[in-house]
Amino acid sequence: MRKLFYILCLILFLGPLSCASVSHQSMPEEGSAGLALVKQKCAVCHGLPHPKRHTAHEWDHLLVLMTERMKEKQIPYTSDEMQQIQSYLHRNAR
Repeated sequence: MRKLFYILCLILFLGPLSCASVSHQSMPEEGSAGLALVKQKCAVCHGLPHPKRHTAHEWDHLLVLMTERMKEKQIPYTSDEMQQIQSYLHRNAR
């Protein structure tokens, strides 16, 4: 029973670390304005997700959720910025 407890603790500790961010991976279009904007707006609340984590369709759904979250947290953004972020994610989606 104690062994199971330690295994579960290890999974709970290491699980989020495996997908929380991509600081150990290179990002597509390094140095681009699209990536800079993603870093500036998206990494405020969470680790930077790799664009290949989702399809373009999945990113569209997530962007709807994230724009609502940004409004709640009073993180300013323009429609042009959201379009640039969406374009970057679509170009580099899986």
